[in-house]
Amino acid sequence: MQSCDNNNIPNRGKLTSYEILVYTGDKRGAGTDSNVSITLFGKNGKQTGKIPLKNSNNKDPFERKQVDKFRVNGDYIGELMKLHIEHDNSGQSSGWFLDKIVVTDLFEPKTQYVATCNQWLAKDEGDREISRDLTLHKQQSTTQKSNYYKITVYTGNKSGAGTDSDVFITLYGKLGETGPTKLANQENNFEAGKKDEFTIECQNIGELNQILIAHNNKGLSSGWFLDRILIEDTQDHRTYEFPCNRWLAKDEDDKQIARYLVPRQKVRNNLYKVTVFTGNKSGAGTDADVFITLFGNQGQTGQTKLDNKTDAFEAGKKDEFTVECPAVGEINKILIEHNNKGLSSGWFLDRILIEDTQDHRTYEFPCNRWLAKDEDDKQIARYLVPRQKVRNNLYKVTVFTGNKSGAGTDSDVFITLYGKLGETGPTKLANQENNFEAG
Repeated sequence: MQSCDNNNIPNRGKLTSYEILVYTGDKRGAGTDSNVSITLFGKNGKQTGKIPLKNSNNKDPFERKQVDKFRVNGDYIGELMKLHIEHDNSGQSSGWFLDKIVVTDLFEPKTQYVATCNQWLAKDEGDREISRDLTLHKQQSTTQKSNYYKITVYTGNKSGAGTDSDVFITLYGKLGETGPTKLANQENNFEAGKKDEFTIECQNIGELNQILIAHNNKGLSSGWFLDRILIEDTQDHRTYEFPCNRWLAKDEDDKQIARYLVPRQKVRNNLYKVTVFTGNKSGAGTDADVFITLFGNQGQTGQTKLDNKTDAFEAGKKDEFTVECPAVGEINKILIEHNNKGLSSGWFLDRILIEDTQDHRTYEFPCNRWLAKDEDDKQIARYLVPRQKVRNNLYKVTVFTGNKSGAGTDSDVFITLYGKLGETGPTKLANQENNFEAG
């Protein structure tokens, strides 16, 4: 395994990325619905400007006893000294009890800055202030959070494609870069038609946007034909493919022995809006964790927990969730299940609606049964199939207006059909300007 140290990046730019952890206190009414902003100040007199704290890792930020994580871009102002935190007093619950804030410059992840507050920012609590200046205390971490990247290198299957040179890789991400790392785990790496696997350990640099692959042109056979490189970020389980399909050689192609490669664009995930209707029976609600799996003609999603940070699955209620996953095509069934945990685990499910936001199709999955160990057939998992949509029918309507003086009408005319299976609803009868003339 190779390691790379990016703790001291030379020639730092004017911008950096900060990770900001905001700890809301554990008091009644501690959470806020207001918009929160922060300003960071450096020891050199510089400051970042006001940074809105948006896009928390939590759906509802600044809730009681909650830690919200933000990643923001701002001016690089050197070593931090203090911060200014404020909110705009908006929303129904505007008062906020702030415990502390931890700031990390992600280009210097070994160093954290901690500001303790333990006060209200509220118009009706404490000193009635909704902004505070807090001192940041520097804390040097003895251990740096590491990430592991699995790198698979595919050498092309051409004559002379392999190389005896030393090969180096540099990863570039939204949060920094790794620096060059030598890829070596045995004597005969990078042979024609072969793949070589490596694992490197370094700080987390976020989503990858490019790599630099290079060799030092040493050895008897230095030229190298690189097919592609796969890189798996083991922390977020994301894999990037970097196509090359070119020579890195002084006597081939454009004579270059170093190339920047960008990742192939992946198929974007699809969003499914899932609406769950719990039946209106005594004891119908559940405290258990509920999971759903979608099956379609192009694949399946895998098990997904339905969690929207609320008290979901109460009797007679509907709950809405958004599931992000690869598209599965036309949905032909779902698996809905729970883990039987909690004091009231049994659940009476009425139905589920699923909207595919990509093609705007909505599927209805009737259930009208218990998922419970002590009800019905004692099952806590059920496969459901979509209700077949009623096919539209064509009705030919012929209207005979009487042959009397003044029998015709200029009014709009509507018709409703009633049958054993339901009714149509009112439908306007119109196909030309002068309908319903006498005779």
